[in-house]
Amino acid sequence: MSDRAIENPWKDLKVPDAAAGFGARRIGDVGDTSWGLYWAVDWRRQCLLVLIHSEGLTSQHRWPRLRGLRIERQAASRGQEFLVFRLTDAEHRDLFYRLCTDLVGAAGVARSEQEAVDVCIMRTWRWHRLLKRGRDGRLTAEEQKGLIGELTVLMELVMPAIGVSQGVAAWVGPLGASRDFEIGTVGIESKACAPLASKVRIASEDQLGSDEAHALFLHVTEVAAALGGSPAALTVTQVVERAREFIESQDTSALGEFEERLAATGYDDADEYVDQLWLIGDVAVFVVLEGFPRIIPPMVPPGVIDVRYQISLAECEPFRIDIADLSSEISGISSDD
Repeated sequence: MSDRAIENPWKDLKVPDAAAGFGARRIGDVGDTSWGLYWAVDWRRQCLLVLIHSEGLTSQHRWPRLRGLRIERQAASRGQEFLVFRLTDAEHRDLFYRLCTDLVGAAGVARSEQEAVDVCIMRTWRWHRLLKRGRDGRLTAEEQKGLIGELTVLMELVMPAIGVSQGVAAWVGPLGASRDFEIGTVGIESKACAPLASKVRIASEDQLGSDEAHALFLHVTEVAAALGGSPAALTVTQVVERAREFIESQDTSALGEFEERLAATGYDDADEYVDQLWLIGDVAVFVVLEGFPRIIPPMVPPGVIDVRYQISLAECEPFRIDIADLSSEISGISSDD
């Protein structure tokens, strides 16, 4: 078999007659499991990767949106469902193949159907971060600010409250979770904004969604572009190195997990960021309760997708709390565990 044939597993698949069907071949490398991954094509000969799993399984991670790729869920027969990764732009087939082989490898070592579903979504988020980077391959300015904000929460709040290993594990935003940190029943969404900013952007209806059994907090960090002469100014690389060195000094076993999440944000040590300096300023913490300005899933009518909006920080002020209260909240959860 030629190398080119190996790189095009969809080439010889039979195109289905019906629009709802697939022409598919099971991928043997995933092992003898109760679920299955398949190379597949639809009636338009679009290339697919299909994960078949038991009906009702959902992932805690929201789905990323990638140019040229669509993720969808479809009903199957006999109590099963399809999780479908669909290439919608044929020009990206080689890249899609690389993504698919990454998903196959990750799902192949999953210990359960649920883990197989979760790992496929998480791996796709890594590709999302990679492909979303700036035109020069680096994180954009907004992405740098966002990463600095998340690392500030990790370093200044989460790890001091629950420890290094648990703190790193709680940083789930880069892996596609609805919010940036999950500590037991407490969720924290991190936002970074310029000083005196009047609003922050919310990326989906799930980001500030919560229920009575879970507490949710919005953590806002001021991150401002700095001039070269400021002694307190840092590049995003310096912020990353500070976090990395601290984790390594406290718990080397957590360093690998930290690097995994860092890579999922799209950050790469090989990129140069010396041209962009930042000043980290004040933080504000808000508890998200009934009446908080937000859009949540029950408000979104059927057919409405890709919900993004902005909230006024002035309207959040009645919900402002001291950061020490949030620290006590998550410390209590860690003690209960």
